[in-house]
Amino acid sequence: MEDLTTSLLNLQGLDNEIDEARGRFEQFEPQIREVDGPSTSLETEITTTRTRLEDLRREIRRLETAAGQKRQRLHVYEERMSRIRNLREEAASRAEMDLIRRAADADDTEALGLMEQATRTDLKLDDLEKLLLKARAELAPKREELVKARNDAAANIEVLKDRRENHALRIDKAALRLYERLRKGKTTMVLAPLTAEGACGHCFNILPLQEQSEVRNADTLRRCEACGVILYAK
Repeated sequence: MEDLTTSLLNLQGLDNEIDEARGRFEQFEPQIREVDGPSTSLETEITTTRTRLEDLRREIRRLETAAGQKRQRLHVYEERMSRIRNLREEAASRAEMDLIRRAADADDTEALGLMEQATRTDLKLDDLEKLLLKARAELAPKREELVKARNDAAANIEVLKDRRENHALRIDKAALRLYERLRKGKTTMVLAPLTAEGACGHCFNILPLQEQSEVRNADTLRRCEACGVILYAK
């Protein structure tokens, strides 16, 4: 039974190593996000600025198209003027032409204003892209270092899991099932030592003398009635 207890203790040690390795691995992701922070902010701003530029260009094209259509209508009215024979129709046509001309001019004016905005936005986009390239270049060594360390941590976890799997194959099946069931419970501690005072090393509940003797003799796996861990004698 001493061999079984030792095997379970070694398994618990491996599980604790795996938990610690996973904890170290999980620490890398926030560190990488922190390093990526300046680049991510710039990427978000670039996306927003690029969308704004596309919207401006789309609106400019719409205004230019609208102004062109109005000037075509104006050309039709101008041709029609030569065929008008009374002053009332002429006055009405000239009033309509004036409205169309002013509307076309307004479209042109608005389009010019948006062109200026688009030019400034395009220049801003160019500056942001240069800043992004600079930030990535400056942060690349640190990021590569963290990514390598994270990959090494992931590889270490796989090595430990392989060691655990090979070790578990050599443990009594019933004892292994009990261990796995306990480990999935409220605590990751499955085995705890019996103290010199005869108490559970996990919850410090004092065991009856008979149970203390059974734990020390190591004839069978004994569990603490209070917390459920498997007890062993040091």
